[in-house]
Amino acid sequence: MTLLQLKTHGTMNTESDNKPELHNHLTQSQNTTALVLCRPVPVIGMNETCREVMDKFKTNREIPCMVYCSESGKPQGLIMRGDMYRRMTGRFSREIYDHRPAICIAEMQPMVVDISQPLSQLLHQALQRPESQFYDCVLITDQDKFIGALTVKDLLHLSTVLQEEAENKREFILNENHRQTIEIEESLSQVAEAAEVTQTRSQVMKEWSQSGKEKLEQVSNSYTGLVNGMEERAGFVSQLLQNADSISSITKQITEIANHSSLLAINASIEAAHAGEHGKGFQVVAGEVQTLAKQTRNLSEDISSLLIQIQHLVAETAEVTAASLEEIRSCESIVAEGGGIFIQMEQVVDEVRDAGSQVYHLSEEAAERVKRVRKEMDEMNVSHSYDPQIESENLENG
Repeated sequence: MTLLQLKTHGTMNTESDNKPELHNHLTQSQNTTALVLCRPVPVIGMNETCREVMDKFKTNREIPCMVYCSESGKPQGLIMRGDMYRRMTGRFSREIYDHRPAICIAEMQPMVVDISQPLSQLLHQALQRPESQFYDCVLITDQDKFIGALTVKDLLHLSTVLQEEAENKREFILNENHRQTIEIEESLSQVAEAAEVTQTRSQVMKEWSQSGKEKLEQVSNSYTGLVNGMEERAGFVSQLLQNADSISSITKQITEIANHSSLLAINASIEAAHAGEHGKGFQVVAGEVQTLAKQTRNLSEDISSLLIQIQHLVAETAEVTAASLEEIRSCESIVAEGGGIFIQMEQVVDEVRDAGSQVYHLSEEAAERVKRVRKEMDEMNVSHSYDPQIESENLENG
């Protein structure tokens, strides 16, 4: 900050300042200092005498010094009130100095600073002056034109303002850090709560996945038993088809025997007819045999027809059983895949739960550290408390 910035700080636009409380506090103290900065002092001419300068000092006791400037307005000499009084109040001082040009007793190498010079440099330069010039006024210029002077009291007041500004900034930063640590604590608390909820939900999801895996295992076992039963039934159907074929073969043999018996009965009837009266009884028996052979052939044909229907039904049953078995086997693989997914889900849930637990513990640890930092900042704020009024009085008295 420079003298010009300090002097005009109260009238600057502060829309870009995002710290209004700090700005208002600083503006109040800086405006007070601006009233005593660059105070106007008389500029004397080259021919003014010591008596004329002394009379001006006596007329206005608020004047700390007078300045001699060149024609361009650049300060070249400084006469302090104290120096003038010491010279003009001594023995024979009137005879020696009354009519002499005041410039003859002026300090021709005063401290001159431009208004744009940073305040820290100004104060440092003022403190580095030799003891003989330490209490002299500092002359302020604006582009080499004299505009006013600063007394030692002004410099002390300026130092107090800078210290107050630094203290206010430090206090503001500590308060901001305190507020931000509280916000961080709240955020960490929310993170810990979310992590705890994640752990709880993960445990519930793990129980669900375990339950689902167990139920899928039961379904898989049921499918396995069903597949075994279907395979066993398929074997029964195959055996039934073989038995039906055997029965069909036997039925054909019975039909052949019936046909052969019918043929024999016909031949017996012919032979009985040839025998006349003696062959009538045998002819009756041959007719009965022929009738029985015919019935046997009819029954055999009926059995063959039923066997054909049974064979068709058994074949269809075998096809349906094979299709059902294939579908059940495909479902069994899907169930097995679902069981694998549940196992993977359980593993992922364990990982999420472990991660949630880690986040919870880390957030708790971070919250503890933030609390320690906030406590240390509070202690630092108390131990570095600063009273500008006390400091200013100490500087003025010391």
